[in-house]
Amino acid sequence: MLDIISSVTASTLRSWRGTRSVVRESQPEKILVLYDMEGCPYCRPVREVMTELGLDVIIKPCPKGTPGFWSEVEALTGKHQVPVLSDPNTGEVVSGSYSIIAYLNNAYTKDVATSEPSLPSVSRLASGVRFAKGIRGRDSNPPKMLLELYSFESSPYSRLVREQLTELGIAYVLRNCGKQQLSDQGVPWLRPTFKKYVPVPGSNRAKLLEKAGKVQVPYLYDPNNDRGLFESKMIVSYLNNQYGAK
Repeated sequence: MLDIISSVTASTLRSWRGTRSVVRESQPEKILVLYDMEGCPYCRPVREVMTELGLDVIIKPCPKGTPGFWSEVEALTGKHQVPVLSDPNTGEVVSGSYSIIAYLNNAYTKDVATSEPSLPSVSRLASGVRFAKGIRGRDSNPPKMLLELYSFESSPYSRLVREQLTELGIAYVLRNCGKQQLSDQGVPWLRPTFKKYVPVPGSNRAKLLEKAGKVQVPYLYDPNNDRGLFESKMIVSYLNNQYGAK
């Protein structure tokens, strides 16, 4: 319960940025890559904007104390610092939260307003209430194929899973499922609609409904074992048992 309370507090401190999403008609031809540390206060604003823009992204975690994907970061930038965005559509490599956000807004919006990144102190405070989770890595046995996580940045339950993936240094495809319409609001069993819930056609929420039979985040799909899981507690336990160092 303390985990959930502190995660809700972190989202509240960020004014629940990374909740709503534009209706994106299509994804970039090639998926973006973000070198990221879940608990890093400078990475968080980038992920918030990626939710707001409805962009899919491969997350390559770079936790402290373990190799993670730091060697790739250093090869790309010559520095030991995240966030770093690599865009295979343009060949651009961009470092730093403000530069990445400016790049994303320029490359992947059409007069769409996104949240301005707030002061770093606010993001540091949000990291602080999570007691530095999603920062320090530990030994693991990463899977061969990329996991797939349906999530949106401010979701308190999804954050627990993303923290675990960072600590284990497991790369994954993040399918952003920001809220795009009134009926997306609320928990899955208590949405503000009198009709059958229908997500925006073509959205990641619609894809999740087709894939898993309901729209609820977090949802993790592991192609290595052809297994899909809802509920953060079950997902975290699965990741520990399946990929944590024995």
